[in-house]
Amino acid sequence: MRHLTLLCALLVATPALAAAPSVPQDGAVLERVVLVARHGIRSPTKAPQTLQTQTGHVWAQWPVAPGELTDHGKQALAQMVGMVRQYYTQAGLLPSAGCPQPGTVAIWADAKDHRTRESGAIWANQLAPSCAVQAQSLADGQEDPVFAGPSTPLSQQDQAAITHEFDQRVSTITPDIGQSLNTLQAVLAPTACTSDKPHCLSANMAALAWKKGKPHLEGGLATGGTAAENLLLEYAQGMPKQAEPFAPHDPAPLIAQVFPLHTEESWLIRRLPTLAARKGAVMAAIVQNTLFGKPDGTLPNVTEQIKLLVLSGHDTNLDVLATLYGLDWSFTDQPDPTAPDTTLAFELWRTASGPKVTVRLFHQGLEDLRTLAPPTPAADMQVIANGASLQTLHPTATQ
Repeated sequence: MRHLTLLCALLVATPALAAAPSVPQDGAVLERVVLVARHGIRSPTKAPQTLQTQTGHVWAQWPVAPGELTDHGKQALAQMVGMVRQYYTQAGLLPSAGCPQPGTVAIWADAKDHRTRESGAIWANQLAPSCAVQAQSLADGQEDPVFAGPSTPLSQQDQAAITHEFDQRVSTITPDIGQSLNTLQAVLAPTACTSDKPHCLSANMAALAWKKGKPHLEGGLATGGTAAENLLLEYAQGMPKQAEPFAPHDPAPLIAQVFPLHTEESWLIRRLPTLAARKGAVMAAIVQNTLFGKPDGTLPNVTEQIKLLVLSGHDTNLDVLATLYGLDWSFTDQPDPTAPDTTLAFELWRTASGPKVTVRLFHQGLEDLRTLAPPTPAADMQVIANGASLQTLHPTATQ
């Protein structure tokens, strides 16, 4: 396993809503950017019948197969990419007219899922319209270590560390999470904890299970967190407010009340430090090496000429990088910090006082996703770390 000296020391965990200059000052010039983006709005990864078996509640039918992008989701993602393009055109990285210079823009998508490959194609089409830029990936369906981490088994030492970190996190779960669990229980299967025990979310809140040497979250928080995310996806898709499983609840307040379950689920498994270090090492090296203009050959379409690289992946990748770099953020208009289309940007600026790094977030509010309201950089962009010294970055991996 490769261990990286990461950006933790310089990217202080600063809330996204904290005041910060949008770009470094003193005539800064933007030189390179790496974007790590979640795919667009998708259907739940399991069929409605399976969700009903798991939760005891009837779920809505979707217009696409499980885990696939919807047409609505494709439109929302196209709008997001348009916003990103607008910002980086104004920042001088992309041309205001015509196409980028050949070899300066690259998109690499996770091959494992159709939704990430489709999202990569949307990034290519909207970031450089009518140009020769194309998204690339491994062979369709192949697991990519850039997004999934290495396929080699976890060592016993790493397994013990992950178990310890999990136990520590479980011990810090607050009563608010229990309240969110009860709220969701009342919506999905209100009598479960008395007459339908298999669907009682609080019967076993959280347990770490090891399957084929990999950790998996089980229990009420795993089921509840996924259910909360599926509620958000249904609403973002634009489904009727009284469709199952919303009826008779007002969906937006309900989502806000129960979504902490999904956030806690992420902390319990995706954001465990040892697991994040393993799963994110390859991607972190790509981010750092690309910013330095010294790509290491991991991606065939990334050379020294690259100015903008897009990694089209998943919310898990955002969680992993946030853990590695000591980042955390929240939005006032979006309960999901890693909602569909959310994009984490690492920018290298050349200033009079030397190179500086800015970390930026692009996102869309929940209502914007639902209504397809066009996002704008001023409203939907936030700086979460600014002005880091390039000398504090260490992109070279050690054994």
